Amino acid sequence: MKKTLLAISLALFVVLPVRAEAGAAVKTEGSDRLTVIELFTSQGCSSCPPADAILKTLRDRPGLLTLSWAVDYWDRLGWEDTFADPYNSMRQTAYNKRFGRGGVFTPQMVFDGRLQSVGSDANDVRASIEKAKATPRPNLNPKLVRGVDTITVSLDERPDMKMVAVRVVWYLGDAMVKIGDGENQGRMLHYTNIVLGSSIIEDWDGKAKSYQLNISDGLALGADHMAILLQDKYGHGPILGAAFTVLGGAQAKN
Repeated sequence: MKKTLLAISLALFVVLPVRAEAGAAVKTEGSDRLTVIELFTSQGCSSCPPADAILKTLRDRPGLLTLSWAVDYWDRLGWEDTFADPYNSMRQTAYNKRFGRGGVFTPQMVFDGRLQSVGSDANDVRASIEKAKATPRPNLNPKLVRGVDTITVSLDERPDMKMVAVRVVWYLGDAMVKIGDGENQGRMLHYTNIVLGSSIIEDWDGKAKSYQLNISDGLALGADHMAILLQDKYGHGPILGAAFTVLGGAQAKN
């Protein structure tokens, strides 16, 4: 059932990529660094749909990158989240340990890896975004250049940066899922910017560097977008820089 629903969701909402001209530069945020908002959510959590809806309203706002990480610890209550991955729960746990929290909860939003709030509290989310933007931070902007089949990620030399995790995130812009059991049984729920796969390319030492990623790796997961996160503290610390693009079309979201 889980795989069937995922297949239906992807078939309905993935737009087949248009091949871009080789060497085309990807539009990112220029000199203004993105504020990254991560939502930890679950299809089995009745408190999560309002937070999922808030994330949707934030997705297309300039200067923001939103990502939805589906956790798996709700699966034991009768419904296996079609996007959940054990790593997502581990990522949330690592954040909360650094925040000094004793456990995890959904829905939770994390802002630039520095702040957290209840993801369904619109006022708290709004205040946290403004606080994150006002927090002093490095102005790191990974440069993305898309070829026919690859995306090249370039980092300028930054001697002040040491051991910064360069993370690639493959994600799906939109999906609808019919929930068959659990707290949200019978509901048709909409999700945005769903993380389908993520890994650390390497720990960057601040020297000028470039990496080449195969677009087919993201497409194989069902993704239609890719993001790069530069993150301190073994990949779960403050986010120091970010960029993102669509897999294929002529223009990136920003």
